[in-house]
Amino acid sequence: MRSMVRWFLLASLFSAPAWAFPWMVKHGYGSCAACHVDPSGSGQLTQYGRAQADVIVKWRTQPRKEDEEVPRSANFLWFLELPELLNLSGNFRSGALIRPGPTPFVPLIMATDLYATLNLGPIVAHVTTGLGTYSTRAILQSGPAAIAPVCDPSQGGGCSVQWLAREFWAGAKLADEAVMIRAGRMNIPFGLRNNEHITYVRSLTRTDINVQQQVGASVAYNSESVRGEVMGILGNYQIGPDVYRERGYSAFAEYALSNSAYLGLSSLITYAGADLQTQAPTVRHAHGFFARIAPNEKLALLAEADFLAWQSPQVLDRIGFAALLQADLDVMQGLHVMATAEAGHTGSGEPGPSVGGWLSGAWYFLPHMELRIDNIFRRRSSPGSSSFEYNLLVQLHFFL
Repeated sequence: MRSMVRWFLLASLFSAPAWAFPWMVKHGYGSCAACHVDPSGSGQLTQYGRAQADVIVKWRTQPRKEDEEVPRSANFLWFLELPELLNLSGNFRSGALIRPGPTPFVPLIMATDLYATLNLGPIVAHVTTGLGTYSTRAILQSGPAAIAPVCDPSQGGGCSVQWLAREFWAGAKLADEAVMIRAGRMNIPFGLRNNEHITYVRSLTRTDINVQQQVGASVAYNSESVRGEVMGILGNYQIGPDVYRERGYSAFAEYALSNSAYLGLSSLITYAGADLQTQAPTVRHAHGFFARIAPNEKLALLAEADFLAWQSPQVLDRIGFAALLQADLDVMQGLHVMATAEAGHTGSGEPGPSVGGWLSGAWYFLPHMELRIDNIFRRRSSPGSSSFEYNLLVQLHFFL
């Protein structure tokens, strides 16, 4: 069981971001449902989303003409037009991790996923599948999303290829597509769906969109001024034994103050028979707020702050927090510079919070392609000690 726990604790390190752009608020896009198959954002794009990726996201040196048509390169495989009932795409990300130490350069294969969605009138069925790797070096982790084979580092294996299924769900759209009811393995509705999966707001709340999906049922609502989703969590059935599976709820709601300013609230409570760290029966809380604000068409400000608590059946064991503030600036269309500050505390006896700073750049240089560089500075705090670390993460991403 101890190897299983280590597997979980390391699962969010340098994993594979999906396309999730909270900064689209600067282009007047507050709701995510028009551009993404998931009504709360991230993951596979709809046909409209693919067109907007070419119009708004792709690098341009000259302004787009008003009567300019969307090129065929926005389609599947850059040229193939699919029928409305079928949406196919792929997500591939590779790169390298550069850091001080005995292994200064580590090549990464971060995602090799295929997406498929069937749109049968109001009925929607969605699945993602692909390959991932598990490594005892804690660089590439895909355990909680793996179907087979199960990798146990205690058996001496260094790394294995695993068949993954991050999402698989079916649902129905109601009320002129304002409401979607779904059941299956889905992303947790909570906070910002940002690309930086190892930030404390994602890792400490266990709500990243790489491997921390859960099986359950949800209801999502999207209108011009309000969007939100509530999910009943039944657990992650791709891991075991059952005592480690969390059950409870997660929800968020976001209100549009204007077409460039959005405020939201999130709440999550789950129970597991054995916590990943303490091995004790634990109720886990995460409650907070988030905001997306665009002062102008070039700048987006993203913020999230979450209160965290862990309690045994009768005792409040720990209290912590996670926070993030990010500024995303368009130097020009398709070329972004991001500055991120973050902090987190688990209440486990650390002398103070762990803090971090990110200086990042993203260049969407061709249709469906992104080159991203992250300079990640962190001072990690643990009981009795603290340490500083620096990582340079270089990623090349494209989707079909």
